[in-house]
Amino acid sequence: MANTKILIKRSTTTTTPATSSLQAGELAYSYLSNTAFIGNSDGIGVLKIGGASYTAAIDAATTSNTASTIVKRDVNGSFSGNLIGNATSSSSLNAPQNFSISGGDIAAATVAFSGNNAVALNASLNAVPGLTAGSVGSSSSIPVIAYGANGRILSVSSASIGTATVTVSGNTGTDTFGSTLTFQGGGTGITTIVSGAVGAPIVTINTDNTVLRANTSVGTQIINSELSIPSNNVSIGGTLTVSNLNVSGAIIQTNATSTMNVNDPIMYLAANNSGNAVDIGMVGHFVGQGTSTYSHYQHTGFVRDFNDNKWKLFSNVSSEPTTTVVFDATTLYDVIKTGGLDASGGNITSANSITAVSLALTTALPVASGGIGINTLPANQILLGSGTNAIQALANVTAISATSITNNQTLSALTTDTYGRVLTFTTQAIGGLTVSQGGTGNTAFTAGSILVGNGTGALSVLANTTYTATGSAAYNNTITSLTVDAYGRLTAATYSAISGLTVTQGGTGLTTATTNGITFGNGASAIGVTAAAGTADQTFSTQILTATNAGVPIWASALDGGQF
Repeated sequence: MANTKILIKRSTTTTTPATSSLQAGELAYSYLSNTAFIGNSDGIGVLKIGGASYTAAIDAATTSNTASTIVKRDVNGSFSGNLIGNATSSSSLNAPQNFSISGGDIAAATVAFSGNNAVALNASLNAVPGLTAGSVGSSSSIPVIAYGANGRILSVSSASIGTATVTVSGNTGTDTFGSTLTFQGGGTGITTIVSGAVGAPIVTINTDNTVLRANTSVGTQIINSELSIPSNNVSIGGTLTVSNLNVSGAIIQTNATSTMNVNDPIMYLAANNSGNAVDIGMVGHFVGQGTSTYSHYQHTGFVRDFNDNKWKLFSNVSSEPTTTVVFDATTLYDVIKTGGLDASGGNITSANSITAVSLALTTALPVASGGIGINTLPANQILLGSGTNAIQALANVTAISATSITNNQTLSALTTDTYGRVLTFTTQAIGGLTVSQGGTGNTAFTAGSILVGNGTGALSVLANTTYTATGSAAYNNTITSLTVDAYGRLTAATYSAISGLTVTQGGTGLTTATTNGITFGNGASAIGVTAAAGTADQTFSTQILTATNAGVPIWASALDGGQF
């Protein structure tokens, strides 16, 4: 590109390009301000990068004290001129200054500062007249400290500890002491021990096994009056005899008694059942026998079910009853009603036989009483109702031997009696179904033929057709005509070469293009083509592809950034 020119943006009327006039990395120059610019990395600002105004200032730099010029060092490295403002450092001060502390409670010796040394003030508190080092206070005295408003200790002394009087009160009796307080056992079986360090005594109160106390096992106790037991646990290893025992809270029984004698003839249960929401009765548990289903604890008992207000004997209840009994699928239970047993709540079978009640029928239970009216039933016969009379046995019909009915046969005759029982039947082959019966109306068809519907008439066979083609189906040909018959079958086609496709048809709209020209879009019109590039310089390319202000691609020998 020996003779190719690259021109950047420039201006003779504007000092600085507009903020958004330069792309990132784009160059520009103002001949008005003699400054070079470049677009910043975001492409939304311009940066000054040099120009004649900067080079002129550098060229005018001098060691002389000249206004509006850059200062250069002279041969000995000095600068000429006056320094105006605050200095950030100095090697020395013309007149050293002293630093010191005086007055008040702190004093420090004077230290001079000349600008090239650090200042360290050794300060100390002034002595307080009459106050010397030492300690005060003892086992019989306490320290007394006087201090000033600035927090300094002014004086320290000690004062004797006086005898204090402490009042001690109990449930009965009151006394005072000034030196010694004695903890003494108040009766047989109670002793006290004082231990611990001096000034921090520990008093321990012990009792022996003659005193009833919490968390201690004691021997046999006979209590004939009121017994008050603390809220924590009490364990009694022997026998406790109580004349009258009134328990206001819950009773937890960990080991059942072997014998219980109750003088009261009536046991009152469910005293809080005001809403009829719990079952009432007695429950026991046992280890089930037999299958694995009952190989764990089961429950049996006799309760009144609050759901239907019936008393029920039950067994094999797997869930431990609390306030209600869960009669689950494995429960065996009987309902006791007035006048006898009712099996409506369960099944009275051999699995839950009742030995105390004998159930036997000496005569057949009539139909009016819910029976069948007869004592025996014939085997394998259908029973017939007879109004209020006894059930009757229906005579069997003659058995029909198994007959195979194939998939192309149908029943042609069927005979039943008045009870709907099948007596006889015959079959025959299916054939000759019409279109209205779901058939074709034919018994045979030509192999490979096409069938045509004919209304309600039999299906017709369509004759075959032939196909002819004009031209060939090459990759640059297209079909220009097709012929089909009334059934949509292709009978003829014509092929022609593709040519002259417009842009809207996916083509270029051209029939020829300039050799070495570059194509470019032109809307819906035919694609444009540039002229071929020049060939004057055989060593380097002499032209670059650019565009006019109208956007038309052209070859040029220079890149021009334009004006700003």
